[in-house]
Amino acid sequence: MKTTMQGNGPSLSRRTLLKSTAMLSGAAVAGEFFPAPAISATTTINVLSLGEGMFGQPFVDLSPEFTKATGIKINNITMGYNEAIQKQVAAFAAGSSSYDVVQVDSIYLKGYAKAGHLLALDDLIPAEELKDFFSDIPQTFKDMYGADGKTYGMATIGNCQRLIYNKAHLDAVGLDLPQTWDDLLKASQKVVDPKVSRFGFIAGTERLAKAFGVWLPIYWANGGVLFDDKMKPIFADQNGIDSLAFLLELVKTMPPGGAAYTESDEVKAMASGLGTLDPVAWIPDAQVTADAKTKPQLQSAVPPKGKVCSAPVMGGLGLTVSKYCQDPKPAAQYVAWFNSRDVQSSMIVQHGGQPCRNSAWAANATAKPWFSAVAESLKLAKVRPQIPEWSQVDGEVGIQLSRAFAGEISPKEALETAQKSVDQIMRDAGYY
Repeated sequence: MKTTMQGNGPSLSRRTLLKSTAMLSGAAVAGEFFPAPAISATTTINVLSLGEGMFGQPFVDLSPEFTKATGIKINNITMGYNEAIQKQVAAFAAGSSSYDVVQVDSIYLKGYAKAGHLLALDDLIPAEELKDFFSDIPQTFKDMYGADGKTYGMATIGNCQRLIYNKAHLDAVGLDLPQTWDDLLKASQKVVDPKVSRFGFIAGTERLAKAFGVWLPIYWANGGVLFDDKMKPIFADQNGIDSLAFLLELVKTMPPGGAAYTESDEVKAMASGLGTLDPVAWIPDAQVTADAKTKPQLQSAVPPKGKVCSAPVMGGLGLTVSKYCQDPKPAAQYVAWFNSRDVQSSMIVQHGGQPCRNSAWAANATAKPWFSAVAESLKLAKVRPQIPEWSQVDGEVGIQLSRAFAGEISPKEALETAQKSVDQIMRDAGYY
């Protein structure tokens, strides 16, 4: 059985999604919400992952290779990002055994681990394999997929923000690639010409998965700090307010409706030649799907610098083993196989993915036009705070940022309201 569901789905806040784990019961296992586990004469594991693009295609394409190597059959259950979040939250809350391997966004992992929904891999994967893996990935990946000294996931697909830009648009107004955020704003303003359907800044600004990640690299690049040493939120400072005001100036150069762009809108705007500068792109789809005229015009680079540094946001979706799985050993074997040296270096990229291992990046440096930019950006990327409550924080801040994008509230009001909500989250969690 293969269930494919693409699209964005309902726009639920991340806090709502996570809080829903406390409200769902085992009754949710029944009916059509969860696919029935596959029944096979041989070992079969159920894998919940995205179905397309760099985060999903490798798992679908390489399932036969995994079965050939191990004898373990795969039941791929694939869907879009938002649907996948909702399914895994509900399945974990219900203690459902419908999924053995779950592809998890790194921002959710510590929350899932703290709630006891994931199995530690340290006792399921041979120590030598884990040692080799950890020696060949950025330390940030180890931090992102671990909690309390244990390993709860493996990065699998490495990713962070990168800058995608239309060189022809910049050439048309006599500009070089902007190296700083200030230069990027000036360039975004200069290229705008509605008569020829040419606009400046492009980003996915919708609140579920994007809003915080658009403001954060600007704030970080200018020396911003989200929490003090007691984990009290401090981002509603003057730097935060100025960074949001700066971002709102960029939003003014977006095409009509840009303040509520989804990631799909973001990709289409760059792929069609509508936009010029997307410095917070998570995926290369604009370059992959661009029309014949636009494709040769699109290039990738490291995101611009602020007063302190360039600070793209680290991201990625890794593989985990559900605590409620039917058999942990073959599930863990699946996770280990997709993160092995051979698969990472010679199969992941060839089937549309991006590796997480350093050696695999080196082996595939020229495989895609955007790979060098991503590899360099990964060296600079900053990791969002590694706390179980991060997804709640992200959701609360995203709500207020989206209101600021829409012009409903000022930058100061947006950040002060967001900081107040985050302060309550941290207090409720017992940080202070």
